[in-house]
Amino acid sequence: MKATTPTADPMRVQAACRALFAQLVASGVSHVAVSPGSRSTPLTVAADRTPDLTVSVHLDERSAGFFAMGLARSSRRPVALVCTSGSAAANYLPAVVEAFHSGVPLIVITADRPPELQGRGAPQTIDQTGLYGSHVRWEHQADVIGTEPPEEAARLAVLAVEHSLNPVPGPAHLNCPFREPLEPPVGDPPQVTLLPKPAPARQPEAGDVRTLSALLSLEKGLIVAGPMDLDTRGKAAVSELAAASGWPLMADPASGLRRGPSTIHSPVMACGDHLLAAGMADTHPPDVVLQLGGMPTSRAYRLWLERCEAERVVAVDHTGRFPDPSFAVTDRIAADSGEMAAALAPAAAGAAEQRSNTNWTRLWLDAEAAAAATVASLAASAPFDEPGVAVALCQAMPGGANLVVSNSMPIRDLDAFMPLNQRPLAVYANRGANGIDGQVSTALGIAAGSEAPTLLFTGDLALLHDLAGLVAGVRLEVDLTVVVVDNDGGGIFSFLPITAESDVDHDRLFHTPHGLDLGHAASLAGATLDRVSNRTDLDLALATSVGHPGIHLVHVRTNASTNVGLHRAAATGVAGSLGGMNP
Repeated sequence: MKATTPTADPMRVQAACRALFAQLVASGVSHVAVSPGSRSTPLTVAADRTPDLTVSVHLDERSAGFFAMGLARSSRRPVALVCTSGSAAANYLPAVVEAFHSGVPLIVITADRPPELQGRGAPQTIDQTGLYGSHVRWEHQADVIGTEPPEEAARLAVLAVEHSLNPVPGPAHLNCPFREPLEPPVGDPPQVTLLPKPAPARQPEAGDVRTLSALLSLEKGLIVAGPMDLDTRGKAAVSELAAASGWPLMADPASGLRRGPSTIHSPVMACGDHLLAAGMADTHPPDVVLQLGGMPTSRAYRLWLERCEAERVVAVDHTGRFPDPSFAVTDRIAADSGEMAAALAPAAAGAAEQRSNTNWTRLWLDAEAAAAATVASLAASAPFDEPGVAVALCQAMPGGANLVVSNSMPIRDLDAFMPLNQRPLAVYANRGANGIDGQVSTALGIAAGSEAPTLLFTGDLALLHDLAGLVAGVRLEVDLTVVVVDNDGGGIFSFLPITAESDVDHDRLFHTPHGLDLGHAASLAGATLDRVSNRTDLDLALATSVGHPGIHLVHVRTNASTNVGLHRAAATGVAGSLGGMNP
C-alpha cells in the first residue's frame, strides 16, 4: 500500500516564518539577502511582509553571501541570508568561511526538504546538516516548519542572533525543512509575543586588563595593529593608548589606523613592513609586543616573530584566532581591541607620567620618517603602476569614504605604499581567510550599509572571480567605483622563488594570463568605463566616479615585473635610509 506523504498547513507555516523574521528584527537585524527558490518560498514571502526589514534579492548565492558579509561589517549589525535547498546553500560556504575567520555576524537560513524526502533522490536535496562544518558559531536543525508553535521559531531567531554575536561573533546556521504546499495562505497569521533582544557583547575581563596594565610599565613596547573593523571610538582608543604609553603603533592598512586626526599626536607608523624587513626590530628589540586583531599583511612581521627576542607577545583578538603562525605568542586575551585599549587608558597615562626616557619612541618615529620619505620619493618618480595607483587612491578618496581592498597584490600595495594622513578613511579587507573571491560583492554590501562613497581597489583575477557581483550592482541600486589593476594574471606569484627556475613554465602555471579585455565587463554590468594609463587620467576618473550614482569601472593596465621591481626598490631604499641608525 502506498504511503501517504505528509502535507503542510500553510497558515501554521507562515505563522512560524513571520515569527522568525519579526524576532530577528526585534533582535537587531534589519536586512535579509534573499536568493530566489521554490523550497524557500515561505521564508521569502514572510521576510517581505515583515515590517522594518529590508529585503534585497540576489541571483547568485555566493555573491549574496559576500554582500551580506560586507553589509554586516559597515552597518555593524547582523545580516540574514535566505536561500533554497541543495547546492544553493553550499554556495554560501566561501562567505561563511570568511565571516567565521573575520568575526562577522551572519544569520544563514537555509530551506530544506523534509525528512521523508531525504536520501530518496528528490531534486535539490542534499544533506544540509553540518553543511558549513566548523565554520559556524552555532547551527540548528529545526523541526519541519509549521509542526511546532510559532513561539519556537522566535526562540530560534534569538538563539541565532545571540550566537552570531557572543561570545565570539561569526555566522550562525538555521536549517529549516518545509513540506508542500509552499505557497502562503490568504491573510496574516496571529502575531506572537516576542522575546527580549540578546545581551550586548562582554566587556574586557578585569584580570586581562590587570595583566596588560602591568606590562605598560615597560618602556620598550611595540603595538602591532592587524586587520580589524574598529569603530571611531575604537580607533581613537588604540591611538590614545599608543600616545599615552609611548609605544610605537605599527598599523596594517586594514586596521584603519593609518588615517584620521589621531595620526597627528599618536606614534603611528605606516612603514612597519619596511622597517622590519630592514632589521629595525632586530637591532632594537622590544620587551613586549602587543598584537591587536588579525594577522598583519606584512610578511616581514611574521618572519621577524620567528626570530623575535621579545619576552612577551600578547595577542588581543575578539574572534578567538590569536594569530600565531610563528609560534611566538605568549599571552592570549579574548577581547575587542578598541574596548581593551579604552580599559587600559588610565594605566597607560600613569605609566607615561612616571616615564622620563622617551628615546625608544623617538628612535622608531625617526626611522618611520626616514622610511616614509624614501617610499614617497620612489612612488613619485616611479613608472605609473600598481604602487602609483595605491598612492593616488589614498590621496583622492574624500574624507570619511570607504576603501575596500582586494587580497593578493592590492592589499600588499597598500601595505607598502599607503602613507599616514589626517583625513579619515575606512579601509576594509577580507583578511579572515585571505581569499580573492567575493571582493566586488563585499564592496557592494559595504556600500549598501554606509552613506559614505565606496571604492573597491582590486586585481584582475579577483574581479573575474566575482563578475556576478559586478553585474548585480545596478540592479541592487548600489553606488560603487571599482578600480581594477590588470596585469593579465596573478601578479603576486611573480614574487615567488619559482620564477627563477628556468625549467618551470612560470607564466603558464602560476601567472595564469587570461588574455581578456576587462573593459568589456563594464557594458555587461551597465557600468561606466574609464581606461587610464597615467596619474592625471586616474585622478580625473576618480573625481567623476567616486560618490557618483551607479557602478563605475576604472581599468588600469599594469605590469607584474614593474610592480615586483618597485616593491624591491622600496625595500632596498628604506634599508639604505636606515644605515646610519646605530643600535
